[in-house]
Amino acid sequence: MSDEIYENEEFDSNDSDASDNGGDLKSLRRAASGKKKIEAELNATKRELAFAKAGLPMNDPRMNYFIKGYEGEMTAEAIFEAASEAGFIQVQEAPKDNAVSVAAAAQNRVMAASTGVGYEGMSEDAAMAQLEAAMEEGGIDAMLDVARQFGIPTHIDG
Repeated sequence: MSDEIYENEEFDSNDSDASDNGGDLKSLRRAASGKKKIEAELNATKRELAFAKAGLPMNDPRMNYFIKGYEGEMTAEAIFEAASEAGFIQVQEAPKDNAVSVAAAAQNRVMAASTGVGYEGMSEDAAMAQLEAAMEEGGIDAMLDVARQFGIPTHIDG
């Protein structure tokens, strides 16, 4: 692509020093014109890259309309969101797994039931501190003994 840019240039690299007074007006205009063309190609390439990064199906003929008309922020996220809002792409949500949602609901019920539970005037934080201290002093067996005192079932209890 860079070879194409230089092959299509209308100005000659020797034009800038064509005259003794620092270049004539004609060569400066050609250089400015060439610069404008390169900048336009660079901006078009950046725009195309932004749309590609957004993950849009570029082979879809409808995308040409969206790309030509898009005037928003040139980030992949903004482009993708605008395309989905305009109906050019369909965002598919992952199907929910019923077993996962049932297990999550059960876990939420257990957590809600245990929130703020105390043992004979002990706060939850104090109970956790006691469990941690038992683990540090006597290991897993000591911690399981303290857990049983609080009425926490363990897999060893059956």
